Amino acid sequence: MRRFILPFLLFFIFISESIFAHLVHIPFALEDQLYIPRFMLIACIFVTVYLTRTQGMLFGIVFGLLHDIVYIEVIGIYLFAYGILAYLINKAMKVLHGNALIVLFLTILSIAVLEFYVYGMNYLIGTTKMSLYHFTTLRLLPTLALNSVVAILLIYPMKKFLTRIKLDESDD
Repeated sequence: MRRFILPFLLFFIFISESIFAHLVHIPFALEDQLYIPRFMLIACIFVTVYLTRTQGMLFGIVFGLLHDIVYIEVIGIYLFAYGILAYLINKAMKVLHGNALIVLFLTILSIAVLEFYVYGMNYLIGTTKMSLYHFTTLRLLPTLALNSVVAILLIYPMKKFLTRIKLDESDD
């Protein structure tokens, strides 16, 4: 039963992205600004850092594919991005210390890389005509601000939960 807790938690986080985007309105936001929740990427990075690279990449690929199927027309954009970002975070953590501030910095950096990657792919295939200036001011910076707050709020509970799962797996 314990082995299903983490996938159900990640599925709940995946669903909460959509719910948050539709139901939560930030009162001080400008009308043109887009706040894109990237809670699933944050969770995949935490799984990669506090459990294993394999689990982080696997959840990243699965939920990236699910994100592609549910939300966008092009299959593979998020599938590739979530998996490769989990891999790169794991490689970075081998060099850097596992401090919470380092993990938060890498999480925000990963969200920025994901946003630029998605913008680039959409610009390349012609589904967006947004200039780079408008992208950074109206989408990237508000998205980074929102996800920074969420990552700060989630890092300690997720770290405690994931380390407990890792200890339970090592005991078995």
